[in-house]
Amino acid sequence: MKKFLLFSFLALFFTVAFQHDAFAQKKGKKKSSKTDEYFDDSGFANKLWYGGNFNLGFAGGNTQSQFVFGLSPMVGYKLLNDVVSLGPRVGFELNKIKVSACVGCPVFKSSPISYNMGVFARVKPFQNFFGHVEYEYQNAESVDPDGDNQIEIDNKGNIITGRLSYNNVYVGAGYTSGGLWGYEFLVLYNVNQPAESFASPLIYRVGITHKF
Repeated sequence: MKKFLLFSFLALFFTVAFQHDAFAQKKGKKKSSKTDEYFDDSGFANKLWYGGNFNLGFAGGNTQSQFVFGLSPMVGYKLLNDVVSLGPRVGFELNKIKVSACVGCPVFKSSPISYNMGVFARVKPFQNFFGHVEYEYQNAESVDPDGDNQIEIDNKGNIITGRLSYNNVYVGAGYTSGGLWGYEFLVLYNVNQPAESFASPLIYRVGITHKF
């Protein structure tokens, strides 16, 4: 049901975006072709901006280490004199985990992958600062699916994993360098963080944008 609502929201976003673009076209003068209308200053293509966030990290100790790589492309559509943006965002995250019971004990490995998709809204009242609100559906592969803080190993020496679903709601703000190509930095807080999760509700994202 939640996936259905998310896809419905995405469909509604594109419908509203096209209707907004069509209304803007009616207010302007007639163009020589549909291609001209699409690419002119008020056309749909020129209201779009593109971006992508990535995360890269490493943490470890004597008996456990974790390497994380994630990538999340997104596209936004500008409204209300380019102050407000709406759009979809998708992404994935790959973890490389190594654990052992003690120093010198056998090492067990796992490569869980998480997927996410969502919709976001941004308000950019200033040139370099913006607010960000986002709903995200996350399907995560966990090495502790039962939440008992214990990593279990099967009879083949593999770490047992399971998939968990989360409905994350992020609220926060960011900084952008601006320009045709720019970089951005966001700090977000997950207001719907699961009570049983040990992950921090604070999320940090770094990325690049085009025409934002």
